[in-house]
Amino acid sequence: MVIMNIHIKRRAEGLAMKCLVVSDIEASAEEKAQFLHELHLFSSVVSASTAEQAITKLKKYAYDIVVLDLGPTKNENMQLLRQIRAEKIFVCVIMISEDNSLEYISEAFSYGVSDFLLKPSTCKRFSEAAMRAVSKRECLLQYQTMTQDEIDACIALNIHIAPNTDKGKGICNETFNFVKSVVSRKTTSFTAAEIAAETNLSRITIRKYLERMSETGVLDTELEYGEVGRPQKRYLYVEK
Repeated sequence: MVIMNIHIKRRAEGLAMKCLVVSDIEASAEEKAQFLHELHLFSSVVSASTAEQAITKLKKYAYDIVVLDLGPTKNENMQLLRQIRAEKIFVCVIMISEDNSLEYISEAFSYGVSDFLLKPSTCKRFSEAAMRAVSKRECLLQYQTMTQDEIDACIALNIHIAPNTDKGKGICNETFNFVKSVVSRKTTSFTAAEIAAETNLSRITIRKYLERMSETGVLDTELEYGEVGRPQKRYLYVEK
């Protein structure tokens, strides 16, 4: 319950997602962490080299996404999944493995993994897995109780993903153009949450694209101050 309370507090504060990469190969962990940083989906990405290190960090800190890749040590993979489930730690797990047997994959899904990537996986597929996990995770963190329609929406949640990226920075050209086409029709200022609801993209994903448009002069930004709480960033389409 402590971990859940931390997540609720972070959600209320509007903080971004945190990711834990679990890999027994240091170079692989560093490569994955760097790639995830460049997607601009996470406020932090840290690593653990063993299942024991991972469960210690998961019990101490509030992570949202776990990328699990302990190589050929199959027992450690499943051991960690069992521990996460036994400890009732609320995370989305993306599992990466070279084992393509139905038995192994079925066992992984039985422990609740959100996605399974076969080695060698592509950068495109890895980014899709991360973006889907963040999107679904963000959906679930909106609620303390849920209606059936809200449950169905989170289960069915998908995001718009394009095959081409912009210089490896996690910006998809097709998605950028899609979001731009939506905001270009706005005659007044808007928030990331409003565009997320209209496009069915996660708010984290939308913020990334709106910030890129702000950097390139497509959008202006302003802070709206309410009576209480943190100021809200609003965007205005200015490109002609």
